Amino acid sequence: MQETEFEVDRDAVWKYFVVNGVLKDIGFATIFLFWIVFFMAAAWGLLGFIAACFLFSALCVLITLFELWLCPLQAKNLRYRLEGNTLRADSGVFFFSRQSIPLERITDINLVQGPVQRFFGIWAMRIQTAGSAQCEATLYGVREPEKIRELILSKRKSTYGEKSEDA
Repeated sequence: MQETEFEVDRDAVWKYFVVNGVLKDIGFATIFLFWIVFFMAAAWGLLGFIAACFLFSALCVLITLFELWLCPLQAKNLRYRLEGNTLRADSGVFFFSRQSIPLERITDINLVQGPVQRFFGIWAMRIQTAGSAQCEATLYGVREPEKIRELILSKRKSTYGEKSEDA
């Protein structure tokens, strides 16, 4: 069985994961803080407001430290490859995920680059499959994503022929 592994820019990916995770987690922490400040200020006045702000700052530091520890491990565990007629995507730190997507089910591959991804120079490849409303898998930070997209789609076409729009 022929295997083609895709190279991942792990350095840029883990930095993207950190920034994206911190922004998302601090957003949730801000909502949480609003309610803490509201209730603590109502109960204790200015002292409650100061305590809530301290709690928020400590929470932000803990979130950032956790992301700095976790994200390099996440990036290290990313592995994307073609094995025969199957696209394989491995990821995870605590819970490992191993996805196997038959090439014949792939209908399209979308390349997406948000502002944070653009800053780090990486792309997200979203694999669309028949019978699924959402993307089947997202591959982060593969080098030369256009070339890989064409490789997967051309291998699918050469193996299974042209897919019709009705399928």
